[in-house]
Amino acid sequence: MVNALVSRFADVHRENPARPLVHAPGEGMTVTASDVWDRHRRYADTLAGLDLERDQLIISAIGNHSESASLLLACRALGIAVMPVDAGTTFPEIHDVATRFGAAALVLPSDVAASTTNLGNGLSVVVQGDATPARYPDIALLKLTSGSTGLRRAALTTDDQLIADGIQMATAMRILPAETQIAAIPLSHSYGLSSLMMPLLLQGTALVLRGSFVPHQLPADARQFGTRHFPGVPFMFQYFIDHPPAGGFPPCLTYLISAGARLDADVVQKFHQQFGVKIHSFYGTTETGGIAFDDSEDIDGSVPVGRPLSGVTITLRPDRDVPDGCGRVHVRGPAVSNGYVDGAADDGFADGGFLTGDYGAFDARGRLVLMGRVSSFVNVAGRKVQPEEVEHVLQSMPCVADVRVLAAPDAQRGQQIAAFVVPAGRPLQAIDVRRFCAERLAPHKIPRIVVFLKSIPLTSRGKTDRAALEELIRRHASE
Repeated sequence: MVNALVSRFADVHRENPARPLVHAPGEGMTVTASDVWDRHRRYADTLAGLDLERDQLIISAIGNHSESASLLLACRALGIAVMPVDAGTTFPEIHDVATRFGAAALVLPSDVAASTTNLGNGLSVVVQGDATPARYPDIALLKLTSGSTGLRRAALTTDDQLIADGIQMATAMRILPAETQIAAIPLSHSYGLSSLMMPLLLQGTALVLRGSFVPHQLPADARQFGTRHFPGVPFMFQYFIDHPPAGGFPPCLTYLISAGARLDADVVQKFHQQFGVKIHSFYGTTETGGIAFDDSEDIDGSVPVGRPLSGVTITLRPDRDVPDGCGRVHVRGPAVSNGYVDGAADDGFADGGFLTGDYGAFDARGRLVLMGRVSSFVNVAGRKVQPEEVEHVLQSMPCVADVRVLAAPDAQRGQQIAAFVVPAGRPLQAIDVRRFCAERLAPHKIPRIVVFLKSIPLTSRGKTDRAALEELIRRHASE
């Protein structure tokens, strides 16, 4: 039986074999549709020769590599599931994930893999021989969650769900087959898979692929390849506000999309003031694929994540931890995954969809506005504090460039508020922060711990690196 994803790409290849699909300036190559097709067949032959079997799992640790599309197609042609992991993941971390999820093999860059089988084009295969591999029948991808709120889990995703997600994304974001997109976000992340990899495989939308975000190269790449779409994360757009590109922002780059982390209204406004282009908000999760997209050109001081994608139904459900006027976001649609590998009755997959940890409300125009996360509440002596509320107050403080608020242990009150502040302009002291908050917040919401940083640490996905901040809290407590 021909795999559905492979069949879709076969149509792309048949229509225009010579079309360039991956421009990889960092690797010094351009990969055509014919190259992707031929290499996927060669990779499939190599993997089959290693006695890897249908329904087993391969972990792909190659990052944003020009062979990512060919490798995914090769695995699906054999009925093998793939788990992409982020670039920069250490080998011990990869080994731990492989053991936990029963991977049959790993695919790694050849320069970091020893005693392996050469796959070609700088990639190697490491067969795991120390345990019986797990089986994942009819599963295309195991999508890892970010782990920002605990142990990373893996969502079981089928080919049909991937295809539905890709179609929904391309339609909502007006990604056309003949276009070329900037690929600076990780292809291993659900956001990159949905907005970049799937349009390539399903309709032949090309990529300008870099291993990571390279700020000084991105404008030049956009100009050279005439790109219109740039899916990014908030810190990328903040970077260009702070460091305007020489020669101005590329005039061809007119459709900017932000997801993966909170996008502040002032970033949208400042970017539009400097460059005349709006940043559009997108909302999705690992478990659901794309959920909503704001396709309007309004710059009105709000940052809604938009209306539901075609085929997606959003309902706001009551929850005792959610403020009045809001509801917890439940999502139904054809891209919602089957569940977690280690699924439990209370894991969020229910009622034909997924109950996210986000809460929000619909505005007067029917657009979803996210207000916070249920899981992020800080419990101070029995009173719940939403970190976003404290962050919003501190962001209005003069000489504050950025801020994050987390829970910290407190022997007397259970938890306390910890604020990580990036000063701008004159230096600040902890007492300045507390006095400012005391005039605007209830006493239990005032940060007891204040840590000043040069910048907020971020993961490769552009999300706040909570593990790094929690380590700073532990250091603070030990001093």
